[in-house]
Amino acid sequence: MNPVLARESRQRFRGRWSWLVITGWVIVVGLLTYLFFVAGRSINIDFFGVRGPLSGLNQAGKWVFEGMTLVLLTAVAFMVPGLTALSVVGERQRQTLHLLQITQVTPFGIVVGKLFSSIGYFLVLILSVIPLLGLPLAFGAIGLVDVLVVMGMLILVVAMQASVSIWVSSRARSNRGAVALSYVLAVAIFFGSFVLMGVEALAVRVDIDDDGRELVSTWLNPYVAVADAAAFPYDDLTGFFEGPDLPTPMDPLRLLVSLRQGENLQEGATFGVKRVPGWIATTLIYGAIISLCLWRASRRVTAPRASPVRLRRVRVADASS
Repeated sequence: MNPVLARESRQRFRGRWSWLVITGWVIVVGLLTYLFFVAGRSINIDFFGVRGPLSGLNQAGKWVFEGMTLVLLTAVAFMVPGLTALSVVGERQRQTLHLLQITQVTPFGIVVGKLFSSIGYFLVLILSVIPLLGLPLAFGAIGLVDVLVVMGMLILVVAMQASVSIWVSSRARSNRGAVALSYVLAVAIFFGSFVLMGVEALAVRVDIDDDGRELVSTWLNPYVAVADAAAFPYDDLTGFFEGPDLPTPMDPLRLLVSLRQGENLQEGATFGVKRVPGWIATTLIYGAIISLCLWRASRRVTAPRASPVRLRRVRVADASS
């Protein structure tokens, strides 16, 4: 086991407040789950006008699943930078970074240990609320594949955001600067990309209708990527979907995904997907970001080499003595 990961894990999970943070997290997420359940069931009951102990459970399950997915993604944006922003600069401020540099752990091993410790802590938070994500399974609203896809995308987004924060931490000279820049980049990735989508849409399209051009800016947004991968937004475009189109939390994201995919509106043809799903491009981009940030961070934590002039002076001093 990576020694940096082992040490970081002990510090995080044996801390005085770790149990309190996990307990508070589960309580807050549980309350939000209940609100999504009530909202989804109320919409279904109001639409169909049927009231009963089992009425609206399918729609409530969709609301719980999609709502909790958005909550977990938002938690990544606001929690992961705080967990990782001080990973390297904190060692430098405590003057313990040089102790890591002279060990047998490689610079890349140090960075990877910091990354896995951050991902591991957030995974514990996610696993603690997995039973709540399993409620839609009991309601028949989703399948097991949906839960696995969401978990995979969440891990990818956590790894990307943690890698960016570790790179920032390796370059920062103060704790405040590392935290501030990490949160600025997180807000830019998670929320600023929506502004970029609007700018690109206005720049390449005359109106809201699709003209065959790809919206490349959608590849950067984790919300759109998760909606693309997990919500299966093209089921409504196949022409075989029967039943009312009831609103769900991911409907705005479905609209963005269907807009970037384009629709074949030729007479006599059914709706179809023109392009490869955007979550594949997002996965490749995030993988490149993770690799680049970890590589640059490992270069920053490498022990500095002694200059040739200093080595020559040391050799002369040793020879004279």
